Amino acid sequence: MAKTLLVPSQNDTDRCVEMIGNRFNLVLVASARVRELRRGARPLVDNANKSAPHVLALKEIEAGKVGIEYLRKVR
Repeated sequence: MAKTLLVPSQNDTDRCVEMIGNRFNLVLVASARVRELRRGARPLVDNANKSAPHVLALKEIEAGKVGIEYLRKVR
């Protein structure tokens, strides 16, 4: 069975860009958070529908739980 890739909507992505500042930093923040989630970190937002790590990371950014300051934490 093929695995379906879940892609966030353009509106979700645009809101995340507004929260972080620009697309480049959004990619850096989201990818760092995705790595943590894949290593077993607990989600900072509700994950009742078992979202994929990349979708969950964007939800956390949109909710204001993860921001640009996150880059300083992971370095």
